Amino acid sequence: MENRAESYVSKDSLYTSVALLILTGACCVLLFMNHKLQIQNTSLIQQYRSLSGTGGPPVGTKIPTLHGVSVAGFNETVDLSQRANGALLLVLSPTCPHCKANFHNWQDLVLQISKQQVFWVDVAPGTDAKYLADLGVPSGPHLIRLDSHERDLYKFGVTPTTIWLNADGVVQHVWVGELSEDDIKEIREILKSQG
Repeated sequence: MENRAESYVSKDSLYTSVALLILTGACCVLLFMNHKLQIQNTSLIQQYRSLSGTGGPPVGTKIPTLHGVSVAGFNETVDLSQRANGALLLVLSPTCPHCKANFHNWQDLVLQISKQQVFWVDVAPGTDAKYLADLGVPSGPHLIRLDSHERDLYKFGVTPTTIWLNADGVVQHVWVGELSEDDIKEIREILKSQG
């Protein structure tokens, strides 16, 4: 009788040991795969940033005016060279998932400067007041839909793009893609220095 009990105990111990060994092996494989995925993810992020870094107007480009259509459908011209404290252009497309992901960054920045300095630039027809309201954009944003000539002329093809212009309408800084923490800090410093 004791031999049978010992036999059951040793079989249970053996099964437990095998199960632990299998679980330990599985955990090691998962840790290895997770590490490989992290390396791959970092590489993809770097590729995305380098590719998206090619978008937007080059620093030093003068953008005195933008021509397009307002949300209401009227032709509109925005003079960017007469903003005493500069202007912040936020380039978006309603079909861009990165624009949606970036909106909370833009909302924080928009609250730090005058509404007269902020311009929402739509590069794809479809953004309207309801779209912006659903995303929580502060009331009264200035939104202009650019025509294809303006988009090509100023290289407004990649979204989201955040652009800072000086009082003469000259591009000072361009951030392409979702803003990183470092980008946000840099933009906040610029906005503070403009008063």
